[in-house]
Amino acid sequence: MIKDLSVVICNRNSLPFLKKSIPFYKQCNAKELIVIDGESNDGSIEFLKKQKINFFSDYGKGLSYSRQLGIKKSTCNFIFMAGPDDICDRLFFEKLDLKFINSKYDAATILLKISPVKTYWDQCLNLWFKYIRKAGETSVIGTPTIFKREVFDRINYNLNTQGCDDTDISEQLKKNNYKIGIIDIYCNQTNENKLSDIKKKFKLYGKSDANFYKFKNKKFNLLDLLLTYNHPLKHLIKFTFFIIFKRKPKILLFPFIITYYRYMGLIKQIVFN
Repeated sequence: MIKDLSVVICNRNSLPFLKKSIPFYKQCNAKELIVIDGESNDGSIEFLKKQKINFFSDYGKGLSYSRQLGIKKSTCNFIFMAGPDDICDRLFFEKLDLKFINSKYDAATILLKISPVKTYWDQCLNLWFKYIRKAGETSVIGTPTIFKREVFDRINYNLNTQGCDDTDISEQLKKNNYKIGIIDIYCNQTNENKLSDIKKKFKLYGKSDANFYKFKNKKFNLLDLLLTYNHPLKHLIKFTFFIIFKRKPKILLFPFIITYYRYMGLIKQIVFN
């Protein structure tokens, strides 16, 4: 695997995920493992101390600050930016080594899957992952992503992009002519998802949509606002047809559920914040 690799995990009140993912990262032989914590109060800090994981606080300044702090605290030439629910073992990193170097990408996102599937919501999310990410060049990276450290000599996570940091960093990468893509290897995500997990995830997507609109527009912009409100609807239509094509009738309700929660997050962030 890439020996000069920093694994950076941004965490906030995700102790159940950390308990599943940290043991795998400790065995992957990365040069360093760093957790940036968002002032968790769920026992995450105590767990990290017990596991002897190097961690730093973002002092409640948000995910964009956490990511930038992770870059600052890391020392390696390659940075793997992950979430607490991403489970990557040694075999994964051995594949990542070969795939990333051969891809010629400057930053590359990884495909996601949930295995073993234990709930209906696990099954739904797996189909969502297949819909949303396809191997090859892309316009937007996500999490987890591996970066060449050198890209951060020219770009940075903007602290005003709360919840839409992936979109902004992707645009910065493209403007600076960096090559970005999605590598065709899978990182596992934690299973046993519940409806409450779906609600939380997609409300955050909606919040991200709203925050990106606000970040781009200091003043009211009707066209951009309409495009922002249209974004979840576009995914609803495309994802529904994707499910029909895959012949998964049991999951047909899922696009409507996630679109509802996404609009909840979007409208609340636009109107009340």
